[in-house]
Amino acid sequence: MIFKYLEFGPNVFRPVIPVILKSPAKFMIYSALIDSGADNCIFSLDIADLLHIKPKTKDKTQFIGVGKDTVNGYFSTIELRIGDIFYQTKVIFADMSDFGHGILGQKGFFDHFDVKLSYNKQIIEIDSLKQTSN
Repeated sequence: MIFKYLEFGPNVFRPVIPVILKSPAKFMIYSALIDSGADNCIFSLDIADLLHIKPKTKDKTQFIGVGKDTVNGYFSTIELRIGDIFYQTKVIFADMSDFGHGILGQKGFFDHFDVKLSYNKQIIEIDSLKQTSN
């Protein structure tokens, strides 16, 4: 799969791609930043609410955000679709409504795909590990 970088202002380009998030009750299309520095995939608690996912105390977690602040979140298993690839994965829903898009991190994204980012070409190449191993 090939995606183009998205422009977020004059000369500001980021590897943001469309994804589909699916719970047993609902699904939605959302944008997500490919972030090799993120340990997990992270989406806003607002998205969990729209998907009718209720955070459970037993699934609570904490992580350090970009500003070194501790962020509270909740693990939940959802179905994620990238291009034509569907798979179940654990993500974190956290208070990040001001961010504007989700984050695709090491667990839940990079462990499912080979990813090549070319800032100079403004191209993102994503290959499923299942497809490349055949």
